[in-house]
Amino acid sequence: MKRLVPSSEVSDIDAKAQSQAKIPALCLMESAGLQIYQKWKSQIETTDRLVFLCGGGNNGGDALVVARYAYNDGFHNMLLVYSGAHISPSCEVQRSIAEAYMIPQFDWDAANDSDRHALFENASWIVDGLVGTGLKGPLKKSLQTLVLQANKSPAKRLAIDIPSAVGDDVPVSSVHIHADMTVTMGKEKVAMYHPANRASCGRILLVNPSFPPFLLDQCKATALLCERVSATLPSLALNEYKSTRGHIAIFGGSKQYTGAARLSARTAFSSRAGLVTLFCDEEVYPVAVSESASVMVQVYETQNLEKYDAILAGPGWGEGREALLERLLASELPMVLDADGISAYASLLKQGKLPSHGPMILTPHLGEFRTLVSALFPDDAHDVAKDDTPSSFFHILERTANHLDATLVVKSQLVYVASPGKQTVVVEGNNPSLGVAGSGDVLAGILVALLPKLRDCTQVALEGTLIHQRAGSLAAAQYGYYDSETLISFVGRATQEAER
Repeated sequence: MKRLVPSSEVSDIDAKAQSQAKIPALCLMESAGLQIYQKWKSQIETTDRLVFLCGGGNNGGDALVVARYAYNDGFHNMLLVYSGAHISPSCEVQRSIAEAYMIPQFDWDAANDSDRHALFENASWIVDGLVGTGLKGPLKKSLQTLVLQANKSPAKRLAIDIPSAVGDDVPVSSVHIHADMTVTMGKEKVAMYHPANRASCGRILLVNPSFPPFLLDQCKATALLCERVSATLPSLALNEYKSTRGHIAIFGGSKQYTGAARLSARTAFSSRAGLVTLFCDEEVYPVAVSESASVMVQVYETQNLEKYDAILAGPGWGEGREALLERLLASELPMVLDADGISAYASLLKQGKLPSHGPMILTPHLGEFRTLVSALFPDDAHDVAKDDTPSSFFHILERTANHLDATLVVKSQLVYVASPGKQTVVVEGNNPSLGVAGSGDVLAGILVALLPKLRDCTQVALEGTLIHQRAGSLAAAQYGYYDSETLISFVGRATQEAER
């Protein structure tokens, strides 16, 4: 696992590298600029128009070092755009070097609107060194105008360390650079992994600008980034049979939504469950029976739950399931709550109830997570994943998991696994083909099938998420885009690949 750290941690490392390790600030800047250039140079051609946005801080100084190395390599079609009244000593040195090189410069703060408008004409790349990790709030209006103009340009964008105006305590709705590539320094910053910020970072590459390892080891993580792309499961014993592989009870389906529970049930079999019983409304019983040859189908009841090893509640459930959910929770069987099950649970929470339960995983998408937070902490709910800050987002994830004593698998283009007393784990799939109707029902089916054998909810959440991501990759490789029924056909292969 990689540690995702607050920006302040890396700022402290930078300061300690100078004060304790006695590395001059200019040496750190030179190393940072050189490594950024080395990561970037294969992307550019000598005929490319390169525009560097250089603020007055050390981020701007880093950009100037990158510009100099590019210039030394024959990239002479470039422009340095300066902004900022307060210039750091190291940045001042880099500006004087750039002046000696006679690289063309443009003063954004002093320019008129007409000159500003033509700034990115014919630009191939824009290098963002406006502001770094020290920003505590939105950009000032003048820089917002510059960033908006840069974002509208057809040029590609390289962000140095972090896209300007992406920060731990900066609202994610603030104007910020949308980068195609970010070369970050020392440690990856947690602010880049908020669901509203990740796409704005593009491809993320990590370099070390000569920070000593003994200082980097001191960084305290806010969250962890899962580096694995493959799940790990214990292989089934040779003498396993259907009763020992786990009997899953699925409470789902309604007159309006008959497909979701069927997707989950089929997926459970593909994820090594031995038996699946689907409980549904009487009015959809005939449909469920006819569509599910391998699934035992019963009308809703909660007697004799002892024979089941785990419960999935919610896919296609519809409204008005609170009383039934309370009875299911009271069984204290391992449980996955998905979709309408989460809505029913939030309804109970709003009534002031916090039912006791056994091991439990909730699988909300961002809207459902917002509903949960609204039921628990209404004052904090409105801005979640919309206008909050990265710091508050990761805090509310952990606060909610701790309060519910349950594991959360929060779904967006990233997946966040938050468990009581543990740091949140971020899983980065980079597979938009999984964003299809029913994909969440497939994930829920995987998770509930793993519960009887693995038991530990955090492990189930992580391994199940990785199986889901792998199945999506396999499906995308064979079909490009696909529906969720097609996705299920790859879950069995992904599950078998995970066995060790």
